[in-house]
Amino acid sequence: MKRNAYRSQVLRSWVGIPMAMVLMIGSAMSFGVESVRADESSLPAGVASYPSGKVTSIYERTFQIDGRTVSLVPEAVLVDRHGDPLPPTALRVDIDVKYHIQKGTTDKIDWMLLILPE
Repeated sequence: MKRNAYRSQVLRSWVGIPMAMVLMIGSAMSFGVESVRADESSLPAGVASYPSGKVTSIYERTFQIDGRTVSLVPEAVLVDRHGDPLPPTALRVDIDVKYHIQKGTTDKIDWMLLILPE
């Protein structure tokens, strides 16, 4: 009788090891995914110093921020106040924005924060 109890206990411990490994791997993978997501959606350092304004007009390929005509580079990143990505269609007249002009240009935006009403 004791021998069967011992076997049962050993079997349970061997079954517990793969279960623990699955839980550890699952936890590590979900942590890794969250870390990547947080890194991708974080706002750039120094965003407080970026120029800001209000979208005043939108044309076919350009738009105006406080009367200044600008455009988006093809790989431009648009985000909301939480750092979540937005499509270019989220850009509308009367939205407050903070933006970054691409280095080497005077009117091409490569990053923009859209301050959408909540």
